[in-house]
Amino acid sequence: MRRRVKLGLIIIVALALVACATFQQNTYRTLYTAGTSYDTAMTTVSTFQKQGLISTAQREEINKLANIYYVAYHASVDAFEAYKLSTTSSNEEKVISSMTSMFSRWKDFASYVNRLRPGTLAPDLAEVDK
Repeated sequence: MRRRVKLGLIIIVALALVACATFQQNTYRTLYTAGTSYDTAMTTVSTFQKQGLISTAQREEINKLANIYYVAYHASVDAFEAYKLSTTSSNEEKVISSMTSMFSRWKDFASYVNRLRPGTLAPDLAEVDK
């Protein structure tokens, strides 16, 4: 009986660790994609401005939207760092909530850039890594 209880506890802990690792791996990948997407987008926007394809006023608006996204990205990174220190369900929810906000901010940013230069950015971050 005692052996079954120990085995049961070991299985529960192992499953929890696997679930935790999966969440962490997915979060790392998503944040990597989010950061890389931002860098690539801003390089592209800079190229457009240098080529005269967007105006200074348009670039300023892009920069405003990009900054809002960038702040949301860093809020997600901070939430994830807190989660790694204390892997509670509350901290996991904070990571998910902050990433949801980040995805929304990307849509706003990409939508504006795509209105100026159609097809430049993926409309959703999830589409970037496919």
